[in-house]
Amino acid sequence: MEIPLIPDLSNPKWLIVQEMLKSIGSAHAKKVASRLKIPDVKIFLDCIKILILSDTFELDYSYVISEIQANKKLKSFMELKNVPEIEYLYKYISKLDSRCINAFFRNVFKVVSNTHRKGRKYVIIDTTAIPVDINTWRKRFDIVKGKKYTWSYSPSDGYYVGYKLILAMDAITFDVLGFEIYEGSPNDSKLLEKFIENLRNSRKLRMGDFVICDRGFTSMQNYHILISRFLLVPMIFARKNTDLKRILATLTPPLDIWSGKPYLLDIWKKIVREFVQIAEIWPGFREIRSNIELFFNVAKNCVRLNKVHQFTKESILKKVIRAFHLTSELIRTAKLFNIGVRELAEM
Repeated sequence: MEIPLIPDLSNPKWLIVQEMLKSIGSAHAKKVASRLKIPDVKIFLDCIKILILSDTFELDYSYVISEIQANKKLKSFMELKNVPEIEYLYKYISKLDSRCINAFFRNVFKVVSNTHRKGRKYVIIDTTAIPVDINTWRKRFDIVKGKKYTWSYSPSDGYYVGYKLILAMDAITFDVLGFEIYEGSPNDSKLLEKFIENLRNSRKLRMGDFVICDRGFTSMQNYHILISRFLLVPMIFARKNTDLKRILATLTPPLDIWSGKPYLLDIWKKIVREFVQIAEIWPGFREIRSNIELFFNVAKNCVRLNKVHQFTKESILKKVIRAFHLTSELIRTAKLFNIGVRELAEM
C-alpha cells in the first residue's frame, strides 16, 4: 500500500521538496522554458512538478496524480494550475526533446557562485549500472544483442538488463558536468578518452584540472592522453601491476608545442610534476572520490534511479537527466537545512 501524500513542513524532506517546487514555479523558470520554445509552458511546469514529487517520494505517477486530485491541500502546496490525466502526462513528456529538458534544469537549478567559480577543479568520473525494470523471463526473446534489450554486467550489480552510464561530477559542489549512457557494458578504460574530449569541447573541463577515477579506468594510454593531449592531471588510482616509471618514461610533450604554442611545454612539465607528487599520496584522495558514490546513492535511493521503469534509450535518457539534476539540487538544498549527503541518502 502506497503512503498518503500529506505535506508536513516539520519533515525535512517536505521542506526540500518545497524549495525545489518554488524554483520550478518561479518567474525565472517560466522565462527559461519560454526561451527554449517549450510548448504550453504552464502545462510543462505543472508536469515537471508532478514528476519531481513522484521521483522524490518514489511513487508512481498515476498514484501521485490521484492523490493531488483528491487532496486540495496538496494541490495548493504544489501551486498547480492544472492537474493533467496520466495519459496526457506520458504523451506530453514523450514529445519533449531531451536536450530541452537538460537545458531547462541546468538553467533553473544552476548556482551562480558555482558557475563562475575560479581556479582549478577536481572532477570525479565514474560509471554505474542503470537496470531496466522488465520481466526478464517474459521478454527473454527480446534480450539479445542487436535486438530491443541487451544483457549487461556490473561487478556490484551482477548481470542485468539495461544500460551503463558514465558521469563527471565536481568533487566539491556535486555539480553534474556531463554524462553519457551506453548499451551493454563496455570497459571503463575505453570510454574515458571520448568522454573527456566531449567535456573539453563543452568547456566543462579546462587545462590543468584534476581528474579523479577509480582503478577501472587504469591504462597507460589513459595516463598519456590526459597528460599530453588534454593537459589534465590524472588521478587515476593505480593497480598493483601499474608501472608508473614506465608511464613517465614514455610520456611525450603535446605536438602543439611545435605548431606555434611553445608556452604549452611549461604547462605540460608542471602537470607531469604534479602527477608524480600525487602518485605518492593516492590513498589520501579516496575520501574525495567517494563523493561520487554518495551521489549515486542519493540518485538511486531518493529519486528512483536504482531500477528505471522506462524502456527506450530516449526515455531513459530523459529520466537520467531529471534524476541527476534533482540529485544535485537535493544535495544543495539539504545543506541549507544542515542535512549531510549520507543522511540524505538514507531518508
